Amino acid sequence: MKKVKIIVFAAIFILALMPRLALAKDTKLAVEIPAGQGLEIFEEKDFPEEVEHDSYSHPYRWNKLDGEKVQFKEIWGYLVTNRLKDFDKNAPLTDLALFGVDVDCYGKLETAPKRNLTAGFKGRVHLVAVCNSTSTTHFVLDPKYGLRGDLVKDLIFASREFDGLQIDYELVPQKDGENFLEFLRQLKRKLGEKPLTVCVPARVKSFATDVYDYKKIAAVADKVMIMAYDEHWSTSVPGSVASINWCKKIVDYALGVLPADKYIIGVPFYGRSWIDRSLAQAWYFNGANRIMHENNVKQLKRKDGVPHFEYEAKAKVTLWFDDATSLLQRARMYKNYGFDSIAFWRLGMEDAAFWSWIEPLESSNEKP
Repeated sequence: MKKVKIIVFAAIFILALMPRLALAKDTKLAVEIPAGQGLEIFEEKDFPEEVEHDSYSHPYRWNKLDGEKVQFKEIWGYLVTNRLKDFDKNAPLTDLALFGVDVDCYGKLETAPKRNLTAGFKGRVHLVAVCNSTSTTHFVLDPKYGLRGDLVKDLIFASREFDGLQIDYELVPQKDGENFLEFLRQLKRKLGEKPLTVCVPARVKSFATDVYDYKKIAAVADKVMIMAYDEHWSTSVPGSVASINWCKKIVDYALGVLPADKYIIGVPFYGRSWIDRSLAQAWYFNGANRIMHENNVKQLKRKDGVPHFEYEAKAKVTLWFDDATSLLQRARMYKNYGFDSIAFWRLGMEDAAFWSWIEPLESSNEKP
């Protein structure tokens, strides 16, 4: 047993002396980076000139923009009703998606926003309808509850001043797939010539129980809007909201189902941050006592007899986001794949420098 311990300690000692480069090499072999997904590291010296912009709270030096502008037939922007001031009137949009109108707990349509909230915009304006509850979504879609017909009528009435209606029901239960399709059919029949667009989650492959079957939805809707974002989310490992390689997989799958002109491809303006440790939790006494000693806490406070203390802890924050450079790269990629309609979630979150690099195919974005 003594000999085994000596061998173990010797192994640990050798590992401790290994050069960091060798360890890094072994790590790289264990997590091989896919081709085209290598990490580029930039320093301030690589971008020495800070750029001011009307929308920037601070100068930004990290954009590298060159080449030609990218053109799309349709350029959509999502505008949230309680953030109307975020709308850049100079943004080269052909379509505004006004977000939105929800369903209350009784299955009734809430008060819908009015078209005049976007007064001055000369392009098309679409009303976006959402249902942010799985149970409510089932409640209104299943015909046995008798609410679907009234909801269809209310949505048609709410969208009467708009140029189109978009359905963004992201919580459709699996058993309600056919009910959802029938809901869309009823809406389209009553909308007539007005376009019906439907938001669907990003997919890289098909599966039999998918309630957001692209082909089935496209058979009803005028266009399908792919929400090509949330590759990483708040509780996942850190990473891009929509990496280029992941987006290419989405496109490869989508184009295997339907032609590009049947889609609107969604692009995120937002980023996300992650912290490498969570310090907010419930504590038992021995744990709290240990933390006090480990952090050399010198002061204990009591309020109404209950103790509490404070200490500082370091944490590493990782933040992934998009700037004009990455947005332009993604837009050009979609253009090269043949997409002629692109949509941005949401207005007010963007690097406004991007707007100078995208434009409609037509010289005017006025409603036809």
